[in-house]
Amino acid sequence: MKLFRDLCLIAMIAAGGIGGSQIPQLVQEYEQRLGGARDEAVAAHNKDIEDAGAFGLSLEDFADRYRASDDAAIRSGADNMLRRRDRAQALDKALVALDEAPYMLRPWAAFQHIDPVVGPATWNAFQPTLTIDPRFAVSGLLIAWIMHALLALIWRMIFARTRRERRRFDRRRA
Repeated sequence: MKLFRDLCLIAMIAAGGIGGSQIPQLVQEYEQRLGGARDEAVAAHNKDIEDAGAFGLSLEDFADRYRASDDAAIRSGADNMLRRRDRAQALDKALVALDEAPYMLRPWAAFQHIDPVVGPATWNAFQPTLTIDPRFAVSGLLIAWIMHALLALIWRMIFARTRRERRRFDRRRA
């Protein structure tokens, strides 16, 4: 049983180190995709502001005019304008938070502000690389070691016999 536990420890530590070292690359790819999505959202939002400005209105006043229309298609245009504005602001906020985060906390900042479109797309397109970041590799090793210790403790709590039971069994054998 000790051999199995030791092999699990080695496998978990190797996976933790390799997996942890890939995190900076994943965050970098997410940041690049987030920047592109933000640029697109800002461009669409700026076009809405330009359209509103052509009539001498603010975006909110322009949206209110759209909402006052009897046509449902035009009313939905107001909601679309405001959604584009909100998305541009949310993506900008996420990108600023990611840029301002300390290096070791960038994954946490990315996770806190994960975009429902950009995040899954980044994960689906991510390809592990041979680059190894020692800081994140060590973090991954430590997390894997702690997870192994917790799993071993849980395993012992569930499946280990008490000392008393073992002593009784050992006396009967003798």
